[in-house]
Amino acid sequence: MQSSNLEAAIAARDEYKTGFEREAFSAGYDHAHGIACHNVPHVGEMVRPETLSCVRVEDVAHARELHETLCYEAEMNARCFSPWEYTAHKINSLDEFEAEAAWEAYDEGVALAIGHDLSGYTDSDYIAD
Repeated sequence: MQSSNLEAAIAARDEYKTGFEREAFSAGYDHAHGIACHNVPHVGEMVRPETLSCVRVEDVAHARELHETLCYEAEMNARCFSPWEYTAHKINSLDEFEAEAAWEAYDEGVALAIGHDLSGYTDSDYIAD
């Protein structure tokens, strides 16, 4: 796993009891880590989140909210492209109970990675130069 919060990521991974859950968590974390830096909205600019119509970023609080939305949308979109299907195949190849638990762990890894990335942004990061 890569992260500026590596110790916290490892601790979260190690809370899982099974190897397949730990592996799925790590895969989700690694998949989502770094998405935030490619989706930073700036106050005053127009952004086009898929779940909303085109909106102008009103202020820093709005930028933070949109940044999170854009990160989750980017992560979901990335599931449509290679090599993500290998991760999906590996998880879906588990028995039904294990696959369900692995998908939950994967999604929790995604959420923690995005949360870790977003926690590093300051208000000034949302102001265009």
